[in-house]
Amino acid sequence: MATVECLVCGHVGAPKTKGSFAITIILLFIGLLPGIIYEIWRRSGGKVCGACGSHSVKLYMPVQRVIQQPVNHAPHVEPIKTYNKTKLVAEDAYSYNAGVRLNQEGKNENPDFKECPFCAEEIKIAAIKCKHCGSALEGTS
Repeated sequence: MATVECLVCGHVGAPKTKGSFAITIILLFIGLLPGIIYEIWRRSGGKVCGACGSHSVKLYMPVQRVIQQPVNHAPHVEPIKTYNKTKLVAEDAYSYNAGVRLNQEGKNENPDFKECPFCAEEIKIAAIKCKHCGSALEGTS
């Protein structure tokens, strides 16, 4: 007997004939013709799922599964580039300069300012507290 797979419940197994054999017997006792018509209907039209009784069944064809071998080497992954605590999320035409300050090439043009070690904003050299992040600086440098 063929093995079928139910498309509704996923059951794989032997199909069963639709209808009931008990109804066939009852109809044969009532009258010969209704019992014969019911039995012809019951055997025609295919099989049903043995678990749920659904008509949506197909012939089960087992598929050979291919087991992939584990890869012994990990691919080289470049670390994510960060600029001034800003994470670069993508490298494409639109985010090429994401997180990069535009004035980095001329950083020390003004000798009266220095860079805050906490937030990287420009503050005065004599400052003891950053006006941008509020961090207390150790001393004048």
